[in-house]
Amino acid sequence: MLNGVSGMVGESAVVTKPVGARHDPGAVRARGEEWYAVSLFPGTTIEVGATVVVADVDRGLLVVYPESTG
Repeated sequence: MLNGVSGMVGESAVVTKPVGARHDPGAVRARGEEWYAVSLFPGTTIEVGATVVVADVDRGLLVVYPESTG
């Protein structure tokens, strides 16, 4: 079991500011805190309210992708 920020990989979060490319990060709420985040898939934007999964943590920036809904 990983602790700290690296332990966030695989956890869910909710988008609070549209998440897009690395040059213009959005934001998500995870573990009760606001984190800067970028999309795992280049050229895509994840809208506010979407549930995402943390794929990686890069220098405190969460790399996320949309959670499957079905």
